[in-house]
Amino acid sequence: KLAAVSHGSRASLCGQTAPNSVSWSMDLLARLAGDGVLNSDAASLLDGEEGVGRQTVVLVGVTGDGKSSTGNTLCGSSVFKVSGGLASATQELAHADYLRGDTFWRVIDTVGLQDTGLSEKEVLNRFSTFAEHAAEGIDVFLFIVKWGRFKPEHDEAIAAFALNCGETALRHTILVFTHCALSQDELQTAISEPSAPASLSHWLQRIGGGAIAVDNSQPEVSRQSIQAGLDRMVAETGGLRYSNEALAEARGRLKEKEEAEAKAFQAAVAEWRRGTGPVTIEKEEGVITRPPIGEIASEA
Repeated sequence: KLAAVSHGSRASLCGQTAPNSVSWSMDLLARLAGDGVLNSDAASLLDGEEGVGRQTVVLVGVTGDGKSSTGNTLCGSSVFKVSGGLASATQELAHADYLRGDTFWRVIDTVGLQDTGLSEKEVLNRFSTFAEHAAEGIDVFLFIVKWGRFKPEHDEAIAAFALNCGETALRHTILVFTHCALSQDELQTAISEPSAPASLSHWLQRIGGGAIAVDNSQPEVSRQSIQAGLDRMVAETGGLRYSNEALAEARGRLKEKEEAEAKAFQAAVAEWRRGTGPVTIEKEEGVITRPPIGEIASEA
């Protein structure tokens, strides 16, 4: 089983005894982890060691849906801060390494999308720093959603994630429903019902890893479910990872889009002030902004 280990503010290790086929150093690390000796970036201690696998998973989601708790379940110990109130406990990125067989898994906990205390731009900037802790790329994104009603903020958060990281990231993503006591078969039936939210069905068609159910109050069962999902996703992608280059390209496209929208808005306002208005500005489909009627009359 995974052994709990004390941790620092930024990173920690959880481990299990490695098989006899793994080098003595792997076995030693696993024993030290079991004794609660190791913390910090444990995987880096074996840089250059042959036969050591490394995988990376990033936790994504709205504040309060159980993102950090799911990270703790996966690691097998309380390595990530969990908020008990309305505000997010994760406003800076944190990570932990755990050992499974002959593979180190790095779990990166990101700032909550739509964080209660940060601007949208600051959230995306902080969220994107996960790349600094995953030089070799990301194997799996776990997008955490609390089971129940799929709310507009969930739809908006996944849209922000896709816009910020690109369509490629969705192909490496698993949707994880927390606080969900359904079996995997029951979950698949529930999300396939005609009554399921159209927005949820839309995203499930684009998310590569499907959905899994977890109940973090039952950590052993939930850990097995999550790990099975991770292993399946790595197998299905053939070991191909979401790269930092893909993130940089997506961020570049987002910046270009924001700059183009700003220029279009400024140009439209300038035209209106020259008396050629009223001008209709449509930044998003179905969302129309016009100069106030009173101002149009006064200008005329």
